[in-house]
Amino acid sequence: MKYHNTVLHQLLNFLPRQRFQAVVDRHNGDHRTRSLSCWDQLVSLLFSQLSGRQSLRDLVDSFNSKNAHHYHLGTRLIRRSSLADANRDRPIAIFQETFFYLLEKVRDRLPKQDATELVRLIDATTIDLNMNQFEWAKFRSSKAGIKLHTVYDPHAEIPVFFEMTNAKVNDRKALSSLPMMPGITYVVDRAYNDYGWYYSLTQQGSKFVGRMKSNAVYEVVETRPAKGAGVLADEEIRLTSNKAKKDCPISLRRITFRRAEDQKLLVFISNDLKCSAAEIASLYKQRWQIELFFKWIKQNLKIKKFLGRSENAVHIQVLTAMISYLLLKLVQLGGFSHLSLQQISRLMSVNLTSRRSIHQLLNPETERKIVAPQMSPQLNFGLSFA
Repeated sequence: MKYHNTVLHQLLNFLPRQRFQAVVDRHNGDHRTRSLSCWDQLVSLLFSQLSGRQSLRDLVDSFNSKNAHHYHLGTRLIRRSSLADANRDRPIAIFQETFFYLLEKVRDRLPKQDATELVRLIDATTIDLNMNQFEWAKFRSSKAGIKLHTVYDPHAEIPVFFEMTNAKVNDRKALSSLPMMPGITYVVDRAYNDYGWYYSLTQQGSKFVGRMKSNAVYEVVETRPAKGAGVLADEEIRLTSNKAKKDCPISLRRITFRRAEDQKLLVFISNDLKCSAAEIASLYKQRWQIELFFKWIKQNLKIKKFLGRSENAVHIQVLTAMISYLLLKLVQLGGFSHLSLQQISRLMSVNLTSRRSIHQLLNPETERKIVAPQMSPQLNFGLSFA
């Protein structure tokens, strides 16, 4: 029988130990560490994410019960106090760089897109926290929480950037920390309506599609034919309020659209003066993909219940959740596009310590079929004349 490392070990092959250790050394992550290295911390947290552990004690007990596999994982028995201290104190930059390293690996496995087709969705999701346990995350008199401000690639179905902030941080204020690249079309909701940001995108050669505020003051420069299903109006406009025209002194597109599924009226704003109104409406429709992503990670990864109460511990847990997502995506891109990430995640969660190839796990029909041995004529003689 062919020998296989555990499924978790095969997942970790996407992240070479030497490469990870170089990041750790750069940030002095293992300085004065005796019982729990950064690698021990990462592997145990990934184990927690992918197997659905519910608490720090649950994680430590479950991980230590698999000690027969620790040697091949490059880990050792962990103590609850050591892991809690590491989550509180270790540099989050180690996990951020690991996320971006795996992100590049995912991108390398994707088919190349024409620059004119690149679309990024921007949105944020709020995760509620217990105010008594997470005082640093308080944002109202009786509420606490964090926000994940995310830039999402709908073609690759991956987050390409995210930032964790206190839930009180306004979505528009978070825009300044999100990386913007020339040639990309950014799709945003009404919460990100910022004319200065729209203008800076235009100046750098990017496009945007957003929702226009109902109280926006403008003049119509040109009225175009309303072509396309659901398109009620297609106008070229200029903003006329003193602040808006100073922040964004360019012509913009205003498109009035009625959504077929619920007859809701939507008014889009864009700096794209060439695409059809229907194409711009179609771009905005892609926003539902980032909503599905937020729903998926909340249902399948551990970002609603946290192993530590400090801001650093929460941040590291969110990062390891995103790292887990990219690892699952790398598996999917390795020849399993016929399976959803949910299917892959479920199969992985119950087989993390199984010594079985991922290929056999996800394609069970490829395993060698057991053929019943044929009986020799000498042993079969009693049946030959039945």
